[in-house]
Amino acid sequence: MTIHRRTLLKAGAATGALATFGNIPVFALNPAKMLGTNVMNDDSILIIIQLFGGNDGLNTIIPADDPNYYAIRPNIAVKKDQAKRIFNSKVYFHPALVNNVYKNGFLGLIEEGRLAVIQGSGYENPNLSHFRSTDIWLSGINSSEPDAKLSDGWLGRYFSSQLPNFPIEVPEHPLCIQLGGSLSMLFKSPKGDMGIALSSPDEFFKNGQGSSTGRDIIQGNTPYVEEYNFIQAIAKQSDTYSTVVKSAFDKGKNSLNYAAGFPAQMATIARLISGGLKTKVYMAYLGGFDTHVQQQNTDNSGLHPNLMASLANGISQFMADALSQGFANKVVGLTVSEFGRRPYENGSNGTDHGTTSVQFAFGNRVQANVFGNDPDLQNFDRNGDLDYDLQRNIDYRRVYAEILQTWFGATKEEVTEIFGERVVPLPYLQSPISYVADSFAGENNNKLRYSCNQSNGQNGHVHFELKNPAKLEVNIYDIVGKYSSTVYNSAAIPGLYAIPLQTDLLQNGTYICEVLADQNREILTFSIVH
Repeated sequence: MTIHRRTLLKAGAATGALATFGNIPVFALNPAKMLGTNVMNDDSILIIIQLFGGNDGLNTIIPADDPNYYAIRPNIAVKKDQAKRIFNSKVYFHPALVNNVYKNGFLGLIEEGRLAVIQGSGYENPNLSHFRSTDIWLSGINSSEPDAKLSDGWLGRYFSSQLPNFPIEVPEHPLCIQLGGSLSMLFKSPKGDMGIALSSPDEFFKNGQGSSTGRDIIQGNTPYVEEYNFIQAIAKQSDTYSTVVKSAFDKGKNSLNYAAGFPAQMATIARLISGGLKTKVYMAYLGGFDTHVQQQNTDNSGLHPNLMASLANGISQFMADALSQGFANKVVGLTVSEFGRRPYENGSNGTDHGTTSVQFAFGNRVQANVFGNDPDLQNFDRNGDLDYDLQRNIDYRRVYAEILQTWFGATKEEVTEIFGERVVPLPYLQSPISYVADSFAGENNNKLRYSCNQSNGQNGHVHFELKNPAKLEVNIYDIVGKYSSTVYNSAAIPGLYAIPLQTDLLQNGTYICEVLADQNREILTFSIVH
């Protein structure tokens, strides 16, 4: 009988062992799942946090200035005087994201310039099944048709596309790591699994030792040679990965004591990064967001607030740890959840499956701001849910496209191939500091400055200093990332620049200015009030 790659990969799971990670039941997968190679020269790292169950966006980012919010949620709404206002905006955090959370939680992070809020993310014709919608979010393919097979993830497809000799040629360190559970679709690809799932580094080390046969790769191009070499490569890498993960964990450290539960996962990720593991993507998990019953009490306690406090603690402690240990510039994190909740509370002090929700991006290289429009709580769809409108809402794939293009350096053509159509990135990230030599002078997240004296009818300008000759491009987007105009596009020499943004042609509102200098990218937001 011929053993095929996919058969072998699926069978590998049967040799694992049951274990736990925190409170999460896990299946310690056979290290035959460990695939990938070094596909990029930079050290940029991505953390994906999956909020399973469907996070309630309206009780995460509170529309406290909208009376309709209190009309449709008489029992579970957060009172305005208890919500935590973001800057001087009309956007508020749930108090559980701030109160009694490490260093003021999300409010502290956004004030430090390390958190972005992305409102109204979702997709057209949403599917409200947990499993189908999770597949849509992880695959990056918008298809609510039950017969459409979704079997691999947007990150899996991207890394697979970068690895022409995969899986015979694999890296010294695992490309992607998931903490707990069986391996997510996110890391699956047409060529096989692009990552590993582990319960803990110690357990993973015990399960991985002794997998290699010690036999060499043989020459030839027969089906037997192809399958033999494939098995030997995977077995050899099993031994290697179990050792390098354990070594990095033992070498690494945490500079603070993390809280229990979800924050412990973030502590493990920080320790592996600190120990020198070159993994590109980590995935953590926080479940319990399917809040149909007793979601929140009138004093803002309850299931959903507890989950948000755990999320905010884990991310805030991780960022403090990363700053203390010096790897904060390398890391960007992103939350994902399969859907939101309905605007109206139900009869059990809970909420049912809904459409759009909110995402958070965190790290030194995010643009600290609120992206997207406030929810429209007057005009619902025919199901009484938040209406998905391309003029108001953000296609979730645009959040991913930004990761691929700006953080991992993918081309527009590669992103189009990954998603099956052109997806324009939402500009919420700066380029990784280590990606290329920086073209801009100044401190991180403070390299652009906006000026405008609107009382005198003066046109707004973006100011910056260019250190090197570069192809310079300046673009304007609205707050949901929709392209507005290009105000500069030319070769540029080093020096000080003040580029007019043609703000006299813009309507009132908040806008995003993107400045591109070759492969370097900086962004800022500015507001227009005529």
